[in-house]
Amino acid sequence: MSEAPPPDESSARACLARLYEMDAALERMEGELPDDVRPVGAEARRRVRAWLARLGGGDVDLGGLTEELQDISRMMDALTARLLLVPWDGRPTRGQPKS
Repeated sequence: MSEAPPPDESSARACLARLYEMDAALERMEGELPDDVRPVGAEARRRVRAWLARLGGGDVDLGGLTEELQDISRMMDALTARLLLVPWDGRPTRGQPKS
C-alpha cells in the first residue's frame, strides 16, 4: 500500500485557520456554559490549543488531525446543544438592553 503524500503548506495553513476559529468559538462559549459542561469546554479548548501549538511550531504532520477535529467538533456540537437547552430567565447576559 502506498503512503499518502506529505501535506502541503496550504493544507497546514487551512488547518491552522480552522483551529483558530474553533478556539475563538470555544472562548466565546466559555462564559455562557452551564457549570455541568464547563469541563467539556475546557477539554475541547485544551485539545485545540495542543494542535495549534503543534502546527504553529512547524510540525506539519497532520496525521491524526482529521480524527481529532471530528472529536472536537462533536464536543462543540454537544456544548452548543447544551447552551440551547439552558433555561433563560429573560435577562440579558451582557450589555444594556436597547431602548
